[in-house]
Amino acid sequence: MTDKDQIIATVTNYVEGIRDGSGARVAKAFYSSVNLNSLDADGNLLLTPRSALEALADSGTLPPNSSEITHVEINNDMALVKVTIDLPTFQFFDLLTLLRLNVGWKIVSKTYTTVNR
Repeated sequence: MTDKDQIIATVTNYVEGIRDGSGARVAKAFYSSVNLNSLDADGNLLLTPRSALEALADSGTLPPNSSEITHVEINNDMALVKVTIDLPTFQFFDLLTLLRLNVGWKIVSKTYTTVNR
C-alpha cells in the first residue's frame, strides 16, 4: 500500500467515523493528544480536545452528512489533506496535518472552519 493509500485510509476512518457515528473510528485516525483548532465567536483561538469529537460522533446527534477529500499533498513523512464535510445547514472545511509515525499515518493537527448554507 502506498503512502497516499495509507493517508486516505486514515482520513477515511475520520470522515466515516463522523458519518457513521463511531467515536472509536474517529479516534483511530488521530494521534492521542491532538487538539482541534478553530476560532470562537470573538475570533480567539479555540482548542477542542479530540475526545470532544469522538463524543460528538458517538452521540448520534449529527445529521446525515457526506465528505470529500479535495487535496492530498505528501512531503516525505508529512502530509496535508483538505476535507469538506457537507451537512444540511453548513459545511466543515478541515485542514489536516498527518505524520508517518512508527504506528502508521496519524492526524496530528486539525484546523477547521464552518460555513453556513
